[in-house]
Amino acid sequence: MAVDGAGAGPVGRPSRYEEVVLGLLRGEGATVLTAGLWLLVTSLFTALFLTFVGWQVWENRTLETRGRIGDAQVVRANYEGRGKSLNVVYLSGPVGTAAILENPVHRPAAGDVTAVRYDPRHPTHLREADAPIWRWPDFLVTVPPAVAGCLVVPAEWMRFRRRLRERRV
Repeated sequence: MAVDGAGAGPVGRPSRYEEVVLGLLRGEGATVLTAGLWLLVTSLFTALFLTFVGWQVWENRTLETRGRIGDAQVVRANYEGRGKSLNVVYLSGPVGTAAILENPVHRPAAGDVTAVRYDPRHPTHLREADAPIWRWPDFLVTVPPAVAGCLVVPAEWMRFRRRLRERRV
């Protein structure tokens, strides 16, 4: 039996890693085409989820490193529907600039003044000054698929390479 140098099992037999990780997925990837399509789809979704998580981390890190505290007056409060938001106008910092504060922790009314942390380079990137750094609901939705994808994509790659080797034999 020939063994691939990359740690894969013998030609024609899936490795233990493939069996464990891909055992829950439907579709055995019986052909090179189906194995390649599974690899492509899982890679795209994993990249999408990792990009979203990375964007959130980058945005929060930027606000922490170069963010400034300023006062903003609430022009309009929207607590209806799925996404809560506040339309605010800066009273200090970039005075007069309008921005939208999404997912506020507190519930100020129109006309109230609230402290916000904003990015001086992009004043529309802001959050309440005392709001938590991370948006946990976003992470709970994106991190598990990203981690699962990081496990599944190598297994899909191994299956794809095995199917190519089988086809050559």
